[in-house]
Amino acid sequence: MLMPHVICRACVYRSMRVSSAVRSKGTQSNRNDSPLRRLLDDASGFGEAAPAERELQWATQPYAARAPGQQAAAPRVDPQETSVLLFPGQGSQRVGMGRDLLKFPAAKDLYDLASSVVGWDVLKVCTEGPAAELDARCQTAVLVTSLAALERAREERPAALQRVRAVAGFSLGEITALVYAGALPFEGALKLVEIRSAAMRAASAERPGGMLTLWLAADANLPHALLRAREHAAERGVAGPVCQVANYLYPGCKVVAGDEEALKFLEKNGSKFGIKRAARVRVEGAFHTPLMGAAEAAVREALRALDVRAPRARVLSCVDARPYGDAGAVRRTLARHVSRAVRWEQTLHALYARPRGEPFPLTLALGPGAALRSTLRQVNAKAWDTSLQIDA
Repeated sequence: MLMPHVICRACVYRSMRVSSAVRSKGTQSNRNDSPLRRLLDDASGFGEAAPAERELQWATQPYAARAPGQQAAAPRVDPQETSVLLFPGQGSQRVGMGRDLLKFPAAKDLYDLASSVVGWDVLKVCTEGPAAELDARCQTAVLVTSLAALERAREERPAALQRVRAVAGFSLGEITALVYAGALPFEGALKLVEIRSAAMRAASAERPGGMLTLWLAADANLPHALLRAREHAAERGVAGPVCQVANYLYPGCKVVAGDEEALKFLEKNGSKFGIKRAARVRVEGAFHTPLMGAAEAAVREALRALDVRAPRARVLSCVDARPYGDAGAVRRTLARHVSRAVRWEQTLHALYARPRGEPFPLTLALGPGAALRSTLRQVNAKAWDTSLQIDA
């Protein structure tokens, strides 16, 4: 069995802080630029870390540092002796998260390093809030807290992290999964997420929208409901109205996103189409729809400057429920990520597909919130039976 790649984290933190300091001195942005433009300009320094020091960059990949094509064939193992890791997305944040992780030195170091990279106190915002600031900065906060929970798992369940066979993340959590798999450097992922967050916020300001969780009856006609919602929005003067499924959660539950007029129509008329209940999602835009087109372009630009590698673990993308391949696939898929639906239900089916009677792996849900395990229970109860939450 392949063993974890052991690295010196103390050296890593030093090298990362030095590279950040060098860039901050050498890059002076025009203060008249937009915050998003400044972030994108700063992104030109993503690839400046010396390639010879790649082994010193913070990473948590479970495999030895060799090219994926050079990996020795893994022997057949009992599925019960393998692990699957799941990472949460935006919306899982809560004030106080991370406090229980501070007793793990590596987790505390992660918060300190993240703060030095992004320029604000990540740990303080996570543990003390206020809630409005945490919500505004939640993408970075959830990424760091999820990786800090991974450090807790390293201490409490080291064997589980030596036998990881697949990884996935919900929306933002997919970036966390790629950091774990060694495809993205931690520092670069932080800056990418800062850009992603700012770009999604800017796109939302340009074209206001929202998201709505729908619980559906067995005979619900969701496609017709979405069509009527778009027609209603068009009648109210919305040009090119958008209203579509943004998150496939589990049978009978979907998240839709789009223009406000369309969402209001669904809230008022949903019962006519078999919608049992609707609840607003606590976000500021119509994420994972074409309304995020400008954000997709910004993320694509940022990814061009980021040092991306082929994942050393099997990471499934929730864009298409398929494993990532090479570095080019990482760049292409992550750019599309913000404007494509999250196919989480399909991703879970792909993760746990197995012959009848074959046992399920241990699943660790890492990070804040319990939504990942709750959703897993709805999609695959047998996989849920062997799952655990690593709290943050």
